[in-house]
Order: sequence, then structure tokens, then C-alpha cells
Amino acid sequence: MTRPTVVFFGYDFQPKMTAKIFMRTLLYSTSVRGKVIEGMYAKLQHGDNEETFGFWGYGETNRLVPGSGLYVSQSGVGANHHFVLSVDRPPYRFTTGNYIIEVFARIVGQQSPLKLSEIKITLTTDHATALAREQGVLFELGPDSDGYTGHVREGRGNP
Repeated sequence: MTRPTVVFFGYDFQPKMTAKIFMRTLLYSTSVRGKVIEGMYAKLQHGDNEETFGFWGYGETNRLVPGSGLYVSQSGVGANHHFVLSVDRPPYRFTTGNYIIEVFARIVGQQSPLKLSEIKITLTTDHATALAREQGVLFELGPDSDGYTGHVREGRGNP
């Protein structure tokens, strides 16, 4: 998995409001035959708290597909990836501080999930305030740095 150029923290609102992590990235395989991903998920760590965003969907915004298998070749698959908490979970609230997002894939034929990436994000007080108002924050990877810069997204919904 390439380093995502954008990462978004926010919420989905159907069937009910639930926390969401969105990212744009390229998945690729070093195997000549490629790999089949059965599913993906993201773990979000903040301090001592860890939440698993277990529902995965991918594709373009107007053609989002629930993740249920994806063939990844050496040339790769570029897509938007949406990770959402289960609607059965208590509401998740983003707060100020440092976050680590770990992205995992379950590969056909492998016993254990494969960790694809680890992304570090910092939420400022302004970001946390916007998220408390059910807005979103879009983080862009800096062209000359290793870090992400966040921007509040007005309104509800996707980035």
C-alpha cells in the first residue's frame, strides 16, 4: 500500500451516524500472480484507546462497493477506501491529540491479517471542535514532509 495522499476523519450518516476514516491510496502486489484481498480494516489508536473500523468499502465516491474481495496485481489498484465503525457500536468521538491508523488486509490463503500501513495524524483543538459538530477533517500529505496537514471540511458527508 502506498502512503495515502489524503486521509479524512468524519462520519457516515446512513443508516445512522457512525465514525469514518477515508483514504485515497494504491494497493499493489509484489507477487507476479497478484493477491486477492478478502477484506480490510483499520485500527485507530489514540492514547490507550483502540477502535477497529471493521466495515470496508472501496471505489470512487459515486460507485462505492462494499469490500468483499479485491484482486490486486503488480500494477496495483488505486481507489478510495472507507473504513467505518459498526453501527452497533457506541458513538465514537474524535478528540484532540495524536492518532495512529493501522491498515490491515486479510489475504486469501494466509492465516493472519497483513499490516499494510501505519499513518500518524494529529488532531488540533480546531479539528476536534469541527468533528464534535459532525463536520469532517481532511488531511493532506505534505509534498516536502512526512506529515499531514488537516483542513476542516464544512458540512456533513464525504470529503
